[in-house]
Amino acid sequence: MKKKADGNERGVYSAGISSLKKGLLTVALVIFLFAVFVAPLSADATLIPIPILGSISVSSSPSGATILLDGFVGQTVKTPYTFADLLMGTHTVELFLEGYEDWSTNIQVTAGETTPIHVILTPICTTGSISISSSPSGATIVLDGLVDPSVKTPYTFTNVSTGNHTVELSLDGYVDWSTNIQVAAGKTTPAHAILTPIPTSIATKGAISVNSSPSGATIGLEAPNGRFVGPIGKTPYTFTNASIGTYTVELALEGYEVWSGKVQVTTGETSHIHAILTPGRVKLNEIMYNPQGLDKNREWLELYNTGPVINLTGWKFFEGYPGAPHELTLVQGSMVIPFGGHAIIAEDATTFLNEHPACNCTVIESGFKLSNRGEFIALKDATLDIIDEVTYYNSWGADGNGRTLELNVTDGWEVSLVDGGTPCDRNSVII
Repeated sequence: MKKKADGNERGVYSAGISSLKKGLLTVALVIFLFAVFVAPLSADATLIPIPILGSISVSSSPSGATILLDGFVGQTVKTPYTFADLLMGTHTVELFLEGYEDWSTNIQVTAGETTPIHVILTPICTTGSISISSSPSGATIVLDGLVDPSVKTPYTFTNVSTGNHTVELSLDGYVDWSTNIQVAAGKTTPAHAILTPIPTSIATKGAISVNSSPSGATIGLEAPNGRFVGPIGKTPYTFTNASIGTYTVELALEGYEVWSGKVQVTTGETSHIHAILTPGRVKLNEIMYNPQGLDKNREWLELYNTGPVINLTGWKFFEGYPGAPHELTLVQGSMVIPFGGHAIIAEDATTFLNEHPACNCTVIESGFKLSNRGEFIALKDATLDIIDEVTYYNSWGADGNGRTLELNVTDGWEVSLVDGGTPCDRNSVII
């Protein structure tokens, strides 16, 4: 609502008094004329009141708008509201409501009548648009760091918040372009980029074409600067505008083991990768064979399923030669392990959960005793076929220092990068 200074209020008040005086003078003049010219015509004449007052009924959509009548600032009134006993003539009505545009009009008051006003208020626009074009067209647009590969120039972004926004354009064979754009409410801000061709002699980008058998694998890409930019596509897929250097490519497809490899990008060339994916299986993934301090009840193994959903019911764990079987008893979760799921086989499940309360994957108890010097261990299914096996050695590390042995992406074993290992989670050596 508009606020007026004290001086303005006195001015409005004085104007109201002046208007009232003029009204009273008008009434007095009418009565005088009636007494002089009309009353003498009949001794029995009856005075008939002449109406000089009317009303204004004000409503709005939405309701609750503050009303100012003739600029008067007094007690706040809101729509809907009826002003009664107004002198006939022209009056000014103003409405104010937060989030809506101010409204005003002049209205004629007729004596003895109520004049209605209904106002549909207009919301104040809080967003604008950005219209982006380029020469040549077809450039990929990045708005405030967000990219949709299907959005190309020319394109108009609507419902953009007011304020400063960053626009970036990229197109094969041209230098990347960027600018800052100020968006105003209710307006469309244009931006036109004239892209600069990259001279062949100073080209600094290449491309990576990634394919797999079978196709449809999700791609993760680690750039030479170490920044992980993925997963951002599925095979087959070609990454363009790749800076020169060595990239790490990781492929993941349900039912298959994760594949990882490196590729060198050279200037102006497309480097190709075609990965033959290996059907997944349940793997021995992490070994805590010699915890820091006492070993009793604190040893455990982690399984990781890189294949389809599998049921561990009836499976057994073996250690040493010839190796006695250890039964698997479910304590937490389910014996059914999904693709990408983990399961813990613990010497004592209660002790394990007390030491690792955040672990929410399957936990199985199997009462084994792992050798601190190293030994053969194996996981067998219900038909006693070996699913996975390894002979570990304390020379590999993790010997009583609170760390574990973790499987890496090449199926080799490394010491975990964190104390206590990573039970029920991605191995630290491949993050």
